[in-house]
Amino acid sequence: MVKELRIMMLMKNFIILICLSISLCAWSKEVKLYHQADDLLDISERAYERSGRVAEQIDSIDMSRSFSVFIRVKTDARQLGKKALVTNKKVLSLQDRGFIIGTQENGSWMVGFSDGKNEPWEYSPTAKRQPINDGKWHYIGLTHDADKQEMRMYYDGKNVAIYCTNGNNNLATHNPFRLGGIDNSQWNAFNGYMKDFYFTDKVLDEEAVRKKCGKEANVLQDTLLATTVPNIKIMTFNIYHGGRELGEEVGVNRVIDVIRQVSPDVIGIIETYGSGAIIADALGYYFYLRSSNLSIMSRYPIEETHDFFKSFNCSAATIRISAKQKINYLNIWLDYLPNTHEQLQNRMSPDSIVAGEWKTRAKELNSILKDMRKMIADTRRPLFVSGDFNIASHLDWGEDMKTEHDGYIIEWPTSKLMEDAGFKDSYRVVHPDPSKKPCLTWSTMAKNELQYRIDYIYYKGKVKPIDSWMIDKHPVRFPSDHAAVSTLFEFF
Repeated sequence: MVKELRIMMLMKNFIILICLSISLCAWSKEVKLYHQADDLLDISERAYERSGRVAEQIDSIDMSRSFSVFIRVKTDARQLGKKALVTNKKVLSLQDRGFIIGTQENGSWMVGFSDGKNEPWEYSPTAKRQPINDGKWHYIGLTHDADKQEMRMYYDGKNVAIYCTNGNNNLATHNPFRLGGIDNSQWNAFNGYMKDFYFTDKVLDEEAVRKKCGKEANVLQDTLLATTVPNIKIMTFNIYHGGRELGEEVGVNRVIDVIRQVSPDVIGIIETYGSGAIIADALGYYFYLRSSNLSIMSRYPIEETHDFFKSFNCSAATIRISAKQKINYLNIWLDYLPNTHEQLQNRMSPDSIVAGEWKTRAKELNSILKDMRKMIADTRRPLFVSGDFNIASHLDWGEDMKTEHDGYIIEWPTSKLMEDAGFKDSYRVVHPDPSKKPCLTWSTMAKNELQYRIDYIYYKGKVKPIDSWMIDKHPVRFPSDHAAVSTLFEFF
């Protein structure tokens, strides 16, 4: 009888194991790392044996399309070094195919990804805003939308950054999916604790991420949005090679000083070049990197991004500024050629100069405007377009200003295109006389070249500009060759 009971129990357990295996196979790759009874992977300096783990249920195919991956980490290590927390790479090199969530020497975390063909990308936030070595649990991770070519990074439940992947869609490799280190060695192991690993082949939304984050979601969450806001301040700023021309750290710090001086709600950064995460963290802003060149930073949540024209020339987003209000915003950069200064020196005719614009800048802007036709036609929310147009406005080069421009009167096609599309030039609405307020944004440094206005903030919809100004001063030294421009708008 006892023997029969044992056989029955063995058969029962066998059936349970079969059912469990079937359910795991049907599972949509939603897995957790379970280590020991307390659901904790201890690879800190307090552990005798320190090595990462392989997530056996995840293979290279799972990274070929969209996915979401998160982990909870804790460490109080003073020197974190560059270690892998979650990765399918063989080495830590950014150029190596695959993705990595890892640590930085500064005490924060990072994300890197590459398909091995396109330009690799790296998100490296600051420890001041996003520490992970403060002895507290932090929930970090990302969602990768391969169809939209968009990766969203999350720290303690908050979407702190959005990157356009620019072709890096297939992040699959033939390597194991590892947790806590790039390999099995203690040499390369993360110095800390890990738990609650989560992976799915779905793109989680922010609400789902916050729910999974749990209590840590309170660390960086903003206060609730107001029901409505009466105004909004927009800023455009070409920061000149990431702001680093006057010092790798000092130049960026001065860019931050200039932006803080204005305190914009939304800012379009041109020539971001690796400084975006630092600037956004210093300001406490949401951050969208469209390309190495263009980024958008906002005091308010960036709800949606839009794929218009080329990523190097155009970034676009829908931003929620209150419980009841949204705006659409574009940050653009147009070609720096033809060189207007040289054209005027060579006494080219106005017709020839205008014709040259249609080969580069006007052609690019015309394509951008075509791509955003639906957004232009949307009367529900205000639309702002700002950026470095690299060319003058017809509003500044009329009959009344020809003596200032060596006799030239030019109907610049880019500003005409914006006008024809229903946009207004906010600076010229506030300051209609270019002889009194020329706003010479080019150049703060190249004073031997043509001085003219090439940076703009355009708008359409139910808003009006109540003030607009140029910023070209810093207490020590202005960090860019472009002056910045800001406009305060009032809703009606």
